Order: sequence, then C-alpha cells, then structure tokens
Amino acid sequence: MPKTLTLSILFAATVFLPPATHAQQVATAADLRYCAQLSNLYIRYVGRSEHGPSAPVKPDVNGGVALAKCHEGDAAASIPILERKLVNAGFTLPPRG
Repeated sequence: MPKTLTLSILFAATVFLPPATHAQQVATAADLRYCAQLSNLYIRYVGRSEHGPSAPVKPDVNGGVALAKCHEGDAAASIPILERKLVNAGFTLPPRG
C-alpha cells in the first residue's frame, strides 16, 4: 500500500471519527432521557413495585428488569420493553428525542 494512501486513511479516520463518536454519545444521552421518562410513567401508572410485597398485584418481572437496565444505563435493552408495557396498558408514549 502506498505511503500516501496510508496517511490519507489515517488522516480521514482522525478527522471524521470524533464527530461520529460524539453523535453517538448524544444519541445515547437522548435515549437515557427517554428511558427515564418511560420508567417514571411505568412506575407511576403501570408497575406496582412501589407498593411492596403486600400489594394485591404482584410486580411484573420483565418490567422490573427493564427498569433496572434503564437505571444501569442500558437504554437499548429497556426502551422496547417499557414502550410495549405502556402501550399495552393504553398509554400514549411521550415524544422521543
């Protein structure tokens, strides 16, 4: 491989990679905010975890796992579950982004 081609590839990678990485971080922050919104709606209106073990309705395990994953920062795994739970309960989802 010619030296100029190698330098061109290296230059392109250093110039264009940081903005792409930054855009990915912004998307992640937006996903985390959206996940937090969904979690708050789920806990307030659908989930029963705040009532404790003596509540007449047992907490949903999948919903609880999604809440935990969202709290840990794994929005990609929790958003689809929370969206499905809220839609099945008759809620309109908040705007995303």
